[in-house]
Amino acid sequence: MEVCAIPKVKSKRSKVDLYATILEVIRRYPEGGRITRISYGVGVPVDRLKVMVEALSSNGLVRKIAAEEDDDEAAVYYYGVTPRGLEFLDIYWKMKGFIAAFGEDHS
Repeated sequence: MEVCAIPKVKSKRSKVDLYATILEVIRRYPEGGRITRISYGVGVPVDRLKVMVEALSSNGLVRKIAAEEDDDEAAVYYYGVTPRGLEFLDIYWKMKGFIAAFGEDHS
């Protein structure tokens, strides 16, 4: 008898969950994280991640830091979490806790 393994289907992350994950990954790098490293940590392609990081930046949750480079061929940026971003994460985790306590967490 052959048993066929059924692959687990990952539940789709909500936009808010994805933004929180991005902030958590960026927070790991106090000196700032580069977009490629953040992409690996979040599990999102760089092109899609850039759009989300720009949205977080425009809302004051992430700061964009230009690296000091000798050559001007390609600008290198690092990203860091702002105090407002840390406040967002604090509230996010509190709300996740409340939702889980009420048994409404569907993720």
